[in-house]
Amino acid sequence: MNTKKEIILDVSELEAPYPLIEAINALNALQENEVLIFRHRMNPQMLFQNISALGLKYEITKEDANEFEMRIYK
Repeated sequence: MNTKKEIILDVSELEAPYPLIEAINALNALQENEVLIFRHRMNPQMLFQNISALGLKYEITKEDANEFEMRIYK
């Protein structure tokens, strides 16, 4: 079984633009054996182009009124 190390990034308490800055930094540091668990209070529309540009994959695991979570990996 190939299990990836989970890196949790909860930016739900940060004000813009810090959630995006923190997420981009984490994406750039993401290793092959890691998965980034990204948590925010809203859908981070501006983050999707960064994920795509880096050739990463993602799965949205939760999207409620004030809670958003996704898994991002190589």
